[in-house]
Amino acid sequence: MAVGVRRLRRRRRQANILFLSLASVAMMLLGLSLDLSEQQRTKVDWSSGKHLWCGVVTEPSHATQKTWRTAVMIGDDDSHRKVMLSIMKGALEKMPQAGDVLEFRGKISRPYNFFPKKAEENYLDFDYAKWIERQGFSGQCFVAREARLVKDSVAQRLVAQLPWWNRLRIQAFSLRDRLAGKYKQLQLETEDAAVLAALTLGDKSQVTNEVRKPFTLTGASHVLALSGLHLSILVAFLLLLLRPMRLRHWSKWLMTVVTILLVWGFVVLTGCSVSIVRSALMLTLMLLLAMRGEGFASLNNVVVAAFVILCVSPRSLMDIGFQMSFLAVFFIIYFLPYYREWAEQHCPYRWRWLTDFLYIAVIAQVATAPLAACIFGRVPLLFLLTNVLVIPCAYVLLVGALLFFLLSWWGVAAAALGWLLSHTVTFMTSSLEWMASLPLASVEVRPSPLATLFLYPLIFVLFAWLWFHRRIYLWWTVLMVGTVASCLLWGA
Repeated sequence: MAVGVRRLRRRRRQANILFLSLASVAMMLLGLSLDLSEQQRTKVDWSSGKHLWCGVVTEPSHATQKTWRTAVMIGDDDSHRKVMLSIMKGALEKMPQAGDVLEFRGKISRPYNFFPKKAEENYLDFDYAKWIERQGFSGQCFVAREARLVKDSVAQRLVAQLPWWNRLRIQAFSLRDRLAGKYKQLQLETEDAAVLAALTLGDKSQVTNEVRKPFTLTGASHVLALSGLHLSILVAFLLLLLRPMRLRHWSKWLMTVVTILLVWGFVVLTGCSVSIVRSALMLTLMLLLAMRGEGFASLNNVVVAAFVILCVSPRSLMDIGFQMSFLAVFFIIYFLPYYREWAEQHCPYRWRWLTDFLYIAVIAQVATAPLAACIFGRVPLLFLLTNVLVIPCAYVLLVGALLFFLLSWWGVAAAALGWLLSHTVTFMTSSLEWMASLPLASVEVRPSPLATLFLYPLIFVLFAWLWFHRRIYLWWTVLMVGTVASCLLWGA
């Protein structure tokens, strides 16, 4: 009987591996084909010379040392083109906001790099032109002097001509700015206010490289980018609040619908980044499947979420956030049956919450470390200690911010929650700065793309050897280690 059960499990795992391999290849081919077609669609031959243009600001602007970086939509009812503007701060009195209409004079060109790339360092330099193309931009323009805000019937007509999705995002960004304005009464330091706005509202306009540095060095950057961690915390809190609704037979469906609507409202409010859309899709599928009694963790959900995102935004395939997000979720779900089997045999139930936390933290780091090292050139070593600190702080900040906005009319509650938020974010940022100053907090390593590609098969064959103790996997591990070492030496 036991042999039959093990054989059935092995066949299921083999079927899952085959399905995942075929699905991954299909997703990659789909993404590449859609990405190529999207590239052809967004290419525009802009006219030479400077011209007077008028466009709608569709996203929050970002401040650099001398300019405002602003995304505007130019066009009419038939076609709209997204352009990245770099406006000198002296040309406008204040930073443009989402929904503003800008009139400016300048030369719009196809996306280009400010400094030409060196052929021998082509994978080390940041390709700015490709990056903004993948964000959907058809051109970029530098505006030195001639720029002004337009507020008349023409401006209203231009906003009304935008696609409904852009108009919805503009309204959401306006609401987010009003909510972020409530944080001013907390009187936080500039860095702490930037972290609080990014972690709770997805507003990273004030997150500078100095603010981001301790998070990068300690492996806590995922806290600043809204993703499944943040949505899971909010969903758990919402389900706790809606628990009294279970008194009636239809309460489960109502709880699920209300939770899904609130989750997607939060997604729109925070700007619809790839990581949070992916998380919202998966959570929606999981909540609906849970109503039918099916499991939460399913690789089918990952494939469906990837398919939907690639259909809506084909260029997400080449986005580093999309890749790291799906790699982390894929590894966590793929190795989950093996972890559960180990936990049932070796871990007491009362300590299962701790091992679950360690499992997710370690697997997510292992999944994203090779790609992060290739792109950013650094691997954090204190990620376990960092996650023990930042995840409870993230829970307090997210739930506290939600209650702070809901109870802002009640002075006593708002003051108490404001005190909690300010002290929590200060404690988190100061602790991360201290950990980042420790020796060996992170190591600098930058494998070549070829070495990075071979690191992932190495992870799987090494796990297979450690789990199944078969000699064939040992030989495969030795072969993969030699291949990766050769790639690293060749790259050096």
